[in-house]
Amino acid sequence: MRPNIEYLNKLKQERGWSNTQLAIKIGISRMEVSRLLRGVRVGGKKTIGGLINAFPDVPLDKLFF
Repeated sequence: MRPNIEYLNKLKQERGWSNTQLAIKIGISRMEVSRLLRGVRVGGKKTIGGLINAFPDVPLDKLFF
């Protein structure tokens, strides 16, 4: 599964979260969030699980491709 970067950026912006806040909610480093949102990294199980926990109200088909 690949994260939907555009949608993640939209969610982050709507909630007023910084990359640091998103990193804390996901449970990964701020640098890893930056790489994820730039499309440099796809993310592993920890990132996928963290995104699901950070956005429990968002359907999986919107978060990931």
